[in-house]
Amino acid sequence: MTLSSRLFVFVISMGLILGCGSGSPAPKARDAAPGRAETKAVEAASAVGYNGSQMRKKIDRVLDRNDERNREIEKGAAAAPK
Repeated sequence: MTLSSRLFVFVISMGLILGCGSGSPAPKARDAAPGRAETKAVEAASAVGYNGSQMRKKIDRVLDRNDERNREIEKGAAAAPK
């Protein structure tokens, strides 16, 4: 091999070695989806054209308000004279 062909092979192989290295950090694992586990299936509505994440957030808010109201009712029932 001549010097120029060796240099060419060297440059190409170094380019391949450096090009295959990890230039950017690996993406971080996404935290658990916010919201309730029981409303996770609602996000599948995105597959048919609805905004699944927005629907899930609204349902989560409604369920949270319902839970808060139930706690208030239970407090009132516990405080009521028997």
